[in-house]
Amino acid sequence: VSDLTISGDPSGSSVTYSTTLTGGNITMSNNLTYLTPETLGVVNQPLGHVTGSKSIGGNFTCYLDNQSATSSAELYEDLVEATTDIQNSFSLQFDIGAGAAPFCLLTMETCHLALPTHSIEEVISMETNFHALPSDFDSTNEISVFTFYGQDVG
Repeated sequence: VSDLTISGDPSGSSVTYSTTLTGGNITMSNNLTYLTPETLGVVNQPLGHVTGSKSIGGNFTCYLDNQSATSSAELYEDLVEATTDIQNSFSLQFDIGAGAAPFCLLTMETCHLALPTHSIEEVISMETNFHALPSDFDSTNEISVFTFYGQDVG
């Protein structure tokens, strides 16, 4: 089981939402482009590389519930109703493993959230895409791996 804590103020006041994840992914890419010689019939070896812009994003899927004022249904409602907001900024903290070893805590302080989509199958779930951003133009603080606890195999 993994948990996600989402903090932001889509409705004008600071709110922290708590969700239990059922799936998702986090993608980190520095968009390397390799330069190779154009030689016919020879295996190309990279001459060097050009680093592109860093990109961190992904999606998460959680149960759609309305058990409390900080549930995923409230997050959905607040995102849809925030029509006068021009700043879509949330802090995401992924607790992968829910605190039981092995587990990992990933924090993204400034994320843009897309409007969630619903899926009605065996359970009613909500999928939300996100994109992590730096806190300002010159920063590289899109993601932090605060804690990683492994399991003793000995």
